[in-house]
Amino acid sequence: MKFGICASFRQVAAFPALNVDYLEENVQHFLMPERSQEAFAEQLREARRVLPFPIEVANVFFPGNFPLLATPERSVDRERVERYVRTVLRRAEEAGIRVIVFGSGGARACPEGYERAEAIQQIADYLATWSDWGKEHGVRIALEPLRYQETNVINTVAEGGELVASIATSGAGLLVDTYHMASNREAPASIAVVAPYLAHVHVAELEERSAPGVHGEDFRPYFSVLQQCGYDQRISIECHWKDMATEVGPALETIRAQWMWYSQAERD
Repeated sequence: MKFGICASFRQVAAFPALNVDYLEENVQHFLMPERSQEAFAEQLREARRVLPFPIEVANVFFPGNFPLLATPERSVDRERVERYVRTVLRRAEEAGIRVIVFGSGGARACPEGYERAEAIQQIADYLATWSDWGKEHGVRIALEPLRYQETNVINTVAEGGELVASIATSGAGLLVDTYHMASNREAPASIAVVAPYLAHVHVAELEERSAPGVHGEDFRPYFSVLQQCGYDQRISIECHWKDMATEVGPALETIRAQWMWYSQAERD
């Protein structure tokens, strides 16, 4: 199992001894899909110069002002979407990124008055196509269910799992985020149903979306289900850092210890 954090490479460069396995960057800030290849290449060189660990995941696939869903009243520039996604995937491969997180609640939101089922079908079609493209680059796209306050479509793990299952041959994956699950009052056991599609995991405490260890939230109910399902890929801390310098070390220690608790309990 690998443990990482969501942050910019410039933030974590200040902590050279950080005990992290990988970094989860931001598509907009790091891959910069609508900026020049030269600008991206320069940034990638800088990241490789200052980081002692790899960047393996990127989130914030689309900005909120990039609407993806077409309706009778709203058209979508499909050529721009394709150009954008193909650039993301190509640059992700260059950077060694293995997973792109598709949360993007604003971009994928169902417009007011539009049929929710039609919105979900458009998202499924996008995800299937992009995931096929991703195979060419060794990159998997992970759909992230979001709490109800952040988007109006695909909020629960069950909903995300149903969508991904419908396009399973594309290679699309599903992300499980403990903060969104807790916000939506989803039980940890919900994870077991979507186990075949798990591609990535995010954690943060429910209270203030804090770093693990700040308020003492117990993630073991989630971790035990993940381990029973055989999940062994990556877990990223995606939280609101109040003081990264003092919080990041204890946060990583907290989730590592809670993850190991289940393994120790099984041996005992």
